[in-house]
Parts: sequence; structure tokens; C-alpha cells
Amino acid sequence: MVTIVFVATGLLYAASCAAYLLYVVKGKAQQAKVGTWLLWAAAAAHLAFFVADYATAGRIPVGTIHQLLSLASLLIIVAYLLALRRYRLAVVGGFITPVTLLFFMGAALGQSVAHVPPDVRSALLPLHIGVNVLGIVAFALAFAVALAYVIQERLLRSKRIGGLFQRLPSLDVLDSLSFRLVTIGFPLLTVGIVTGTIWAVRLEPDAPGITTGQGFAVVAWLVFAAVLLLRVAAGWRGRRAAIGTMLGFVCAMAVLVGYMLQASEGTH
Repeated sequence: MVTIVFVATGLLYAASCAAYLLYVVKGKAQQAKVGTWLLWAAAAAHLAFFVADYATAGRIPVGTIHQLLSLASLLIIVAYLLALRRYRLAVVGGFITPVTLLFFMGAALGQSVAHVPPDVRSALLPLHIGVNVLGIVAFALAFAVALAYVIQERLLRSKRIGGLFQRLPSLDVLDSLSFRLVTIGFPLLTVGIVTGTIWAVRLEPDAPGITTGQGFAVVAWLVFAAVLLLRVAAGWRGRRAAIGTMLGFVCAMAVLVGYMLQASEGTH
């Protein structure tokens, strides 16, 4: 039953992604509406999957890195659907649904990580998990909005002001929204790095240096810090800020990939 719900959820996400991508290319309003309805259905099925998984196996959606990916994908979609009620972001669905689909499918790659000793489990661990998941949600949305900005800005430079250009929000709206999302995600990332470092020291006090994943986390923090600092201190906006935001998200995703590979190695 759980497997059936999982597959159904993945198919709904894929169908929604296809509808949104068609809207990006073709621009028919009905395609965006279908994509949105399918996305609501996918979110409902995703929630049903969590409930069924807990009912049959007692698993909560924060037990492994793969379950966290699944939870993050659901929260990204919920945040996007809520933002869709306020902003004209239907085209952004063509950028955010592929990311969400990748997250959700990544959740199916494995189910185990290294055991965490009971004496290390504390309020620090759920705090670390919570802020990182919320940070991923904020940065994923910021990435999609920044990508939309880069596309919109390129269309404007080439004077192609029909079709996709008219379906995208204005550059000011995209720039402002991306900035807000980064300002939400950055303190969450900061707390995540600090709590993760403390937790790692408690778990492996004799570990030499930092891991590759931790290194990428620091790089992501530096990139997002630079984006915010340059925006405030030097008025750095627009295309450069959007590219910086996208680069920071790529670094954050490298952290997740590193943890997933580490978790996969732990299953062998």
C-alpha cells in the first residue's frame, strides 16, 4: 500500500512538472491550471504517503537523509502553492517542479544512515534537522525565482517581449522575492552549520578536519553571505545577485548529494 501511494505521488509530481513545462513553452493558461491542480493532488498524496508510512512502519519523515529529501520536496511545493496565491508565479512552476521531483525521487534511493548513539541525541539534532529542511525550502524557491529572473532579463535584453516574457513576473518582483527568500534561508543555514558542527564534534570528537559536505556547506554560506552583503553595502541587484543565488543553491545541493552518497555507502 505504501509503495502504491509513493508511486502515485511520484507520477502526480511528474505529470504536474510536464504540465508546467508545457505552459512555459506553449503559454496556454489551461496548462498552468492543470499543473496547479495536479500539484495540489501530489501534495495531498505525498501527505497520505507519510501517514501510511508511519501507520505501517512507524517511520517519521525525519529519520534519514532520504526521508528529509521527501519532506523537503513536500514543503517546497506547499510554499510554492501558497506563494502562487499572492504572486503571478505560474511559469516558475516549470522551474520548481523539476527540482521537487528530483528531491522526491532521491528519497527512493535508500533508507539507512549511520546509527546515532542515544547519548548524542538531544534537542540539538531536531533543531539541526528542522532549520536545514526549512533552509532547503527557502533556497530552492529562491533558485527557481532567480532562474526566472535570469531568463526574463535575457528576454528583455534581446527585446523578445512577447510570449514567455509576458507570462513571467516583472524583474523587480522576481528580484525582491528572491532577496526575501535568501534572507529567510541564510539565518537557517547559519544555525544549521553551527548546530551541525557541534553535533559532529559530539558524534566523532576525534575526526580530523572537515568533510567534503561540510566544506560545501561553508562555501554555500559564503556565497549567500556575499550576495546579501553586496546587496546591502553595494546595491548589488539584478542578474549578478540572481546568479549568486543560483550558485549558492548548487553548493547547498552538493551538501545533500554528499550526505546521500555517505548514507548509500553506509548501507553496504
